[in-house]
Amino acid sequence: MKWRQLFAVLSLLLGMGLASIPAANAEIVGEQKASWGLATFGNSRTVANFSALGWGLESMNGNIYVGGNFLDVTNGNQTQRQPYFASFNSSTGAWNSGFRPQVEGPVLAMAKSPDGGLFVAGEMGTWNGTKVGPLVKINPNTGDIWPGWNTLLSGSTNVVREVSLEPDGQLYAVGRFTRANDGAGGRAVSSAIRLNPNTGKIDFSWLPEVQGGSVWGVSKSRTNDTVYLAGWFDSVNGAANQVVGVSASNGSQNTWTGFQMNYRCCDNMYDIEATEFGTVLAVGEQHGAYMYDENQNMRLIKSHVTSYDSRFQNSNTRRGGDYQEIERVGNRLYATCHCWGSHSSSNSTTPIPYSSDLAGVGGDPTGSVNSIIAYDVRNGDRIQSFNPRMSGDIGGFGVTAAPDGCVWVAGGINSVGQPGSQRPGRDLVRLCDEDFGGGNNNDPVPPATCTARAEGANIEVTWPAANGATEYVVYRTVNGNGPFWRGKTSNLSFTDNNRSGAIVYSVKSKIGNRSSATTTCSFEAAAGPQPVANCSATRQNGSIQVTWPAANGAAEYVVYRTVNGNGPFWRGKTSNLSFTDGNRSGTIVYSVASKNGPVKSDPVLCTPQLN
Repeated sequence: MKWRQLFAVLSLLLGMGLASIPAANAEIVGEQKASWGLATFGNSRTVANFSALGWGLESMNGNIYVGGNFLDVTNGNQTQRQPYFASFNSSTGAWNSGFRPQVEGPVLAMAKSPDGGLFVAGEMGTWNGTKVGPLVKINPNTGDIWPGWNTLLSGSTNVVREVSLEPDGQLYAVGRFTRANDGAGGRAVSSAIRLNPNTGKIDFSWLPEVQGGSVWGVSKSRTNDTVYLAGWFDSVNGAANQVVGVSASNGSQNTWTGFQMNYRCCDNMYDIEATEFGTVLAVGEQHGAYMYDENQNMRLIKSHVTSYDSRFQNSNTRRGGDYQEIERVGNRLYATCHCWGSHSSSNSTTPIPYSSDLAGVGGDPTGSVNSIIAYDVRNGDRIQSFNPRMSGDIGGFGVTAAPDGCVWVAGGINSVGQPGSQRPGRDLVRLCDEDFGGGNNNDPVPPATCTARAEGANIEVTWPAANGATEYVVYRTVNGNGPFWRGKTSNLSFTDNNRSGAIVYSVKSKIGNRSSATTTCSFEAAAGPQPVANCSATRQNGSIQVTWPAANGAAEYVVYRTVNGNGPFWRGKTSNLSFTDGNRSGTIVYSVASKNGPVKSDPVLCTPQLN
C-alpha cells in the first residue's frame, strides 16, 4: 500500500508516470467540483490501517451522505468538527452545516430504506447519545434515529462493513459480529444476517456459518437462489474460499464455491455485485477483478488486473493496487481501488496473473487507472472513455452518483486533474461533466466524415458540421490501444500532437449528450525514433550535465526538467548526446525524449534525481 508519507516523496514524479498513455480525463473533463472535503483521522477498531478518511457514500434527497473515519470537514482553511458522518449538497458540493448528528465511531456503509429512512453501518457505539451498535436506521433529513428502531448487533469486533437492500426485499448486513437482537430476543449469529428494512425484524432462519475474519461484501443474485459473500474470512459453511455463494433459501447450504483468484497469497476480497444479466463481479486483493457468468455455470468470462506496465510507463512510481468497492450506476459497475498505474484485461477462463509488471503476464492493456474504474454490467469490459486523472494514497472506497450526473468518490485521494492543473481532493471528490450520466435523452448524429493529416509537428483532424451539434468530442486509438479521450471543441477541427504508429481518430457529436455512434478516420504516422535506453544527470563545475546513449532513428533529443514537483518543463533540444543546464537548488528530475522531425518518443526519466 502507498501511504501519505510515501506519496509526499513520489508526487515529484507523478507528471511523468504514464508518459506514453494518452490523456486520461475522458468523459469527466471538468475540474473537481466538491467545495468541501474531509480531514483528521478518528479512532477505529477495524480500519485504522487504511489511510482513507472517506468510506461510504449515499445520494438521497438532494444530499450526499458521507461516512468514514474522519473527525472534521474542511474547505480550504475553514475546518468544522463533524465526526464520522456528514451531509453535503449534491449540486454545489457544500457541507450542510445544519445536519449535525453526534456519532460515536466510524461509518463505513449506507443503504436507502424503502420507507424513506437511511441505514448507516460501521463501528458506531452511540448515535445522538443512544446506544445503537454498528447498524442504525435514521431519518436522513434530521439525523435522528428512526422511530421504532430496536435492532442491535454485538460481539467480536462488532462492525458492519456492508449493508445492501436486495431485490428480494431484504436488507443484508455483513461484517464481524456474533449476536443479533431485533427487540424480540437475541440470537447467536456469525457475521451475516438479513432483516426486514421497514420493521427491523431479523430473519433468523437464514444464518450462514462464517468462520474467522469478517465479511466485506454481499449481493443477492438476480437470476437464481444465491446470495454471494466476499471478504476476509476463513470459510463459509465449511467452504474455504474468499467468495462463496450461499443459498437464499437455506443459509447453511452453499450453491457456489468455485471462485478463483490470480495469486494465492493475500487473497482477501473486498466486494461483490450481481446483476440482472447474470454477471457477477468480485474485486479485492492482488489487484484483481473477476467477472463470472451465471448463465454459463459460473464461468469466468473476464478478469482484470492493475499494476505498473513497463510498455507504457517510464517510471513505476505510479502502479496498480487492490480493488476496494463496487457500486452499480446505470449500465456501469464502478470499482474503486488503490491503483494509480496501468490496467489489463483478459477473456481467458483463467484469471490474468498478478505481476509487478504487466508487460509479462499477457492480457490486453487498456490504459491508465486512477482510483476508480468503470466496467460494463453485461460483459465486464472496461469502459475506457471514463478515466479521470487523480492521485493519492489508498485510493477510492465509496462511490455514488448524484441526480445531476456527477460522480462522488470518497477514500484517500489527494488531488484531481492533470499534472499542472490539479485541484485538492481532500479524500472527497465530485467529478462532473454536463453530459456524464445526465443531460437530455437525445442521441445526436455524428459528423458524416472526418479526415486526419499531418500538419508540421501536429495532426489536424477535421470534419463537416453535424446537425444540431454544439460541440464535438475527439478520441484516438494508437496501434490498437484505445480509444482514449483527446479533447472537445465547438470548432470543426482539432489539433493533436503527432506520434508514430497506426492511429485511428473518432469524433462524436454533442448536444448535451454525446452521440452513441462515432465517425472514424485513420492516419498512418511515420515511424518514430526509439526512446533512449537511459539517461543520467550530474552536477559538474557549477552546472548540470545530462547524458544519454544514442537511440535508433533519433535525429535530435529534447530535454525536460522538473524542480520541486513543478514541471516537467522544456529545457532545450540538441543533436548531441549531452546537454548542459544551469545549476540550481531543489529536488530536480530530468527526462530525455528522442526526436525525428515532428515525431518524438516517450521521455525517459534520468537517474538519480538530484537533491
